[in-house]
Amino acid sequence: MRSPLVAAACQMATSCEIGRNADRILRAVEEASAAGAHLLVVPECALSGYLPAEDLDFDRLRGAQEELARQVARSGIWLALGTTRRQANRWWNTAVLLGPHGAVAARYDKTHGTGGDNEVFESGGALPVFQQGDWTYAIQICFDMRFPENWRILRRKGAEMVIHLSNASRSDAWKVPVLEGTVRARAAENGMFVVSANDARRPQMMVSAILDPDGKDLARAPENEECIIYAELDRSLVKEDFLRSRRTDLWNREENRRLLLG
Repeated sequence: MRSPLVAAACQMATSCEIGRNADRILRAVEEASAAGAHLLVVPECALSGYLPAEDLDFDRLRGAQEELARQVARSGIWLALGTTRRQANRWWNTAVLLGPHGAVAARYDKTHGTGGDNEVFESGGALPVFQQGDWTYAIQICFDMRFPENWRILRRKGAEMVIHLSNASRSDAWKVPVLEGTVRARAAENGMFVVSANDARRPQMMVSAILDPDGKDLARAPENEECIIYAELDRSLVKEDFLRSRRTDLWNREENRRLLLG
């Protein structure tokens, strides 16, 4: 992935049907590639369906991901794909980055689950940062946005861009401005780009957006509509203003350390 990077976020309606989801993602890959995008982000669990049923066909899911990987390799684009992972009869809410080489370049397991998540998925145990070409980046999933510590750690590890996959829809439409402000704050307080793709089912609790290191819109999707948005990201615009201004001496005081870690 080079800089400037043309990033795309696909706001799509996910379903419980793997084949239908795979077809929609493939069309998005083709459309984004034709439009000149280098990176395409789709929603949380876009391939598997969010909070999948216990009879989820993991063989079919694996086959669909492998086919998408082949199509991505042919298109020359990078795809940040939301899915479900199983290992030893345990499930994780996972995002993988598929690249033009046809393999998984990065993987992240969601660390902060909602009540529904925690009934189905294990929690991820790591906050990795990845390098591809010019970019150092990280991945976060939906509810992770509510925990600024995650994002600050990732920025301190060198992340210049966070790929954010979400499935915030079908209830609580009043959250649209709240979650919009949350994602803006994560971008601005860390001085990094955010590419956020959300599920399109009605009503949405946030919309897909691409934000610059000031938290300003580079692109924003309309509410409750399927679409792909695009923006050019120049990593030379990544900032360190707030990182340099932090009063770490306050955090190191014993009483404050206990509050931060307690």
